[in-house]
Amino acid sequence: MERAVILVGTETGTAEDIADELSEAFSEAGIEAEIHDMEDVEVDVIDPSKALIICTATHGDGELPDNSTEFYEAIEDEGSDLSGVSFAVLVLGDSAYADFCEAGKIWSGFLTGLGATEVVGRYEIDGYPEDDDVEGAREWATEAADKFAELVREG
Repeated sequence: MERAVILVGTETGTAEDIADELSEAFSEAGIEAEIHDMEDVEVDVIDPSKALIICTATHGDGELPDNSTEFYEAIEDEGSDLSGVSFAVLVLGDSAYADFCEAGKIWSGFLTGLGATEVVGRYEIDGYPEDDDVEGAREWATEAADKFAELVREG
């Protein structure tokens, strides 16, 4: 896959900052990435010809951020068949809460349940991202890019 869509779920903007880092890492791996706030897109932004990256914070007690709930519900309401869609999830959370990084788990289970394929394990960031978290996210994005490219070669 030469193109990716990074969908951002955030309350404070931290996930947007990480999405920018992911976009750069994908670009360096030869994948053109576009970033969208989840409250500004329609379900058809999910396209099997593009890698899908969910970059989300966890809000409250393990909930999706407010800006992503309508998008999530729209996918659910349409009963979308996401067979052929490949995705990866990066999630921010706080391990002081029992439902650490729950929003990422919700997205992984939801998309997989609709037929999509998660190409790499979730990348979880605990608390405000430090330099090593950002570097880890970039390495994770490079691994995901390799997996997305591998799917194209196999397909």
